[in-house]
Amino acid sequence: MQTRLQYTALIACVMLVVPSAAFADLGTKSTYTEEQLQIQYQVANCTDAYLDGYLNDVVTAINNSTTTATLSADITKTRADFATLQTDVANVNNTKQIQNDMITYHSDSKTDNLDARHALKATHSKTVNTTIKSDTSQLRVTENSCLYVAQQQRAHLKMDVYNNIMARAQNMTKKMMSHGENVTGMNNVINNASAKIQGFQLAVQNAQNSTQLKAAFDSFCLYNGCTTSNNFHFAAATAIQVDQAKLNVLETKNSTSSYQALANQAQTDINNAQTALNQVGSNKYSGTQSSDVWNNIKAAADLIHELQQIVNHKH
Repeated sequence: MQTRLQYTALIACVMLVVPSAAFADLGTKSTYTEEQLQIQYQVANCTDAYLDGYLNDVVTAINNSTTTATLSADITKTRADFATLQTDVANVNNTKQIQNDMITYHSDSKTDNLDARHALKATHSKTVNTTIKSDTSQLRVTENSCLYVAQQQRAHLKMDVYNNIMARAQNMTKKMMSHGENVTGMNNVINNASAKIQGFQLAVQNAQNSTQLKAAFDSFCLYNGCTTSNNFHFAAATAIQVDQAKLNVLETKNSTSSYQALANQAQTDINNAQTALNQVGSNKYSGTQSSDVWNNIKAAADLIHELQQIVNHKH
């Protein structure tokens, strides 16, 4: 049972160490790379400490070098794998190498767990099994405490990124206002997102253990990172509002039928994008929903650009 639990933890560890998976919702790629890698490494370190303790407990409890010879060799290899990961983390720009070496580490760790299970099965000792159960229970407590600290740091990084994104969105709104654009819709999106972020922050602050913190961490995603119905789709929502604000200004600049036809088509594209996004709601995109939303956003943006060129050429 412990082996299966550890294998599950290792799968989670892989997801946490690969930045594209763990931070897909954060909306930035370079600004927080070092912080992301350090937190992800801490999570991996917590899980690896459990694995190392568990495997060495198996070797010690069985106390038969012949039975545990393969497992002992496995442990040596996994230690080398993790040392390589430590070196990778020191080079924060080499995320691809981390991903590749984590795959190797995960594969070797899976082998470790299988060999440990075979060694325990070959020994077939209730005393050994009782010892392992007792030791791994304490290891699990230590691992959970370690993960709680790392998860707190990860949650606070997520809050920092969200707040940074809100600040950038507000700056963009100010620029839109300086161009005479109506930003009511944009402000509504920002205010709704900010309220969700504040709720997320409160849930993180009130979390008392790893379970509660994980629930808080999964309670809201600004973009499309939650598997449950907690996704805000901020990028699409703001892109629609930007298109709409620009179109509202441009559609009054020229009354010719050809110009108005372009404006009308742009409005149709915006409406289609909004309708498609409304159908998604707070769920993740599925099927063609993402392309339905973004193709219409792009179509509207292209027409708006064409309208701007017409206006600029006229003057």
